[in-house]
Amino acid sequence: MEQIFREDFIWLDETFKDRDQFFEVIGNRLCEKGTVKESFADALKKREEVYPTGLKTEAFEIAIPHTDVEHVNEASISFVRFKEPVLFSHMGEPEIQVNAKFAFVLGVKEPSQQVEVLSTLVSLISDEHEMKQLKVLQSPEQISTLLNQFFTDHM
Repeated sequence: MEQIFREDFIWLDETFKDRDQFFEVIGNRLCEKGTVKESFADALKKREEVYPTGLKTEAFEIAIPHTDVEHVNEASISFVRFKEPVLFSHMGEPEIQVNAKFAFVLGVKEPSQQVEVLSTLVSLISDEHEMKQLKVLQSPEQISTLLNQFFTDHM
């Protein structure tokens, strides 16, 4: 499998005032790289309202925002580690709030791949050792290496 996580799609210790600002900033960054359309950020916001993407494990709280394929030019997964948690609603129980410390922003081009990617991400967030590494590693290079190896081993 190709390198699914690129160093230039990994942002560490970022600060956002709220989820909407996060969607705007990440949408603009990905649009500048050409991987998503200008509609991507708004599509993330709209989908998040209907289908929340926050998840909690015993040790970590994360978000996996994504939207429909028509807003994506090229498949990618971005990783963002927040300096301060960003509030998301829980995927299965929207009344529960998730203080996400990490976000995996999916730019899925092929709908058939979405289930496999989400399944692998769920395996990753269930792996406390790997998640602790994401918390402490200090470079996009280290994180892309870890994430690509995990996906190679689990997809």
